Amino acid sequence: MFHYFLFMSFFNQGAPGEPTKLRVVLNTLMKGLSGSSLSTIETIISHWPEIIDKSLYPFCTPVSVHDSCLTISVSDPGLFQEVQWQSDKILEAVNPLFSDERITQINVSLHSE
Repeated sequence: MFHYFLFMSFFNQGAPGEPTKLRVVLNTLMKGLSGSSLSTIETIISHWPEIIDKSLYPFCTPVSVHDSCLTISVSDPGLFQEVQWQSDKILEAVNPLFSDERITQINVSLHSE
């Protein structure tokens, strides 16, 4: 059933005979898999310098939104807990960016190179 939904939603609703734009397909796929659109993480990334504390900015990257949970990748293990402590502040900065979605949780993961 889920595969049928994805297949059906990829049909072009614009001009007949025209291919569906890749962005539309990716947006539909992201919405079906994670519950949020591609534009959600793009918006967070574009506003990231204003969202995260300046001292943490070089070491933290927003990577995904899944089921109202923003995952932030941290490159320095020493800052892992600091980002967790600032999760309420991060949520307060992120949520006003969206009128139709609400991020309720922060997940911090350690980025290993």
